Amino acid sequence: MGNLRIDTDKCIGCGKCVRMCLANNLEVKDRKVRELGAGCIKCGHCVSSCPKGAIELIGGTEGETSLKNKGMLDGRLISDEDLETLYSAMRGGFAGKRCWFATLQGEQLDRYVEDSMDILKKGASDMPIVGDWEKWREKHDVLEPNPVLWEGKQVLFIFADGPDQAFEASNRMIVRGFPMGIRGFHSNALMMAHKLEPTMLDAYFPGAVGKMYMAFVIGHGRRLVEPLFKPIEKMKGIFR
Repeated sequence: MGNLRIDTDKCIGCGKCVRMCLANNLEVKDRKVRELGAGCIKCGHCVSSCPKGAIELIGGTEGETSLKNKGMLDGRLISDEDLETLYSAMRGGFAGKRCWFATLQGEQLDRYVEDSMDILKKGASDMPIVGDWEKWREKHDVLEPNPVLWEGKQVLFIFADGPDQAFEASNRMIVRGFPMGIRGFHSNALMMAHKLEPTMLDAYFPGAVGKMYMAFVIGHGRRLVEPLFKPIEKMKGIFR
């Protein structure tokens, strides 16, 4: 039995999930995506990257239930010292090239997410995350994780001159963050909002250089969650 439920009526065969799959467990055949085997590591990248909300994780183990009910991350902030360690690793190897990073948290992140979701409501209301966000905000249940952040309290944004620099920076972040217990996921929703209204959202980043290419929700992973980051070259294709 597979680990994913794929709605073939919604699937458009775009292949984004295939490019994001860290386990090479997906393929597009006859214009529909399908699992190849039982290699899923339940990172959730395919779920977050699908523009039509056609994929969801399934299963009934204790760890999976905990992931759904409590969120992917445990809600602790990454310290300023640890963030600087990540930044230092990300800056390596960029002689003569521009790459710029910023992390939002607290009230500033709350406003950014609110603005982003308002943008998506106007320009991409068919994205499932929009409906999930509205339901969560209406209930305002503190026991349910924010469906955009999944208990992450910080988002790290990567600006660069091109996708190659951004990917290299993210790869360095992943390699350095893994032994520190830092996990996260690329937010398709926040990037879509920025694509729709870049001028409005860039106002949050005075002094930024280059173009925004990535938005990673970051934090400390829950004990039962498999690593959500892996430095793997094939992820590069998602940003082209």
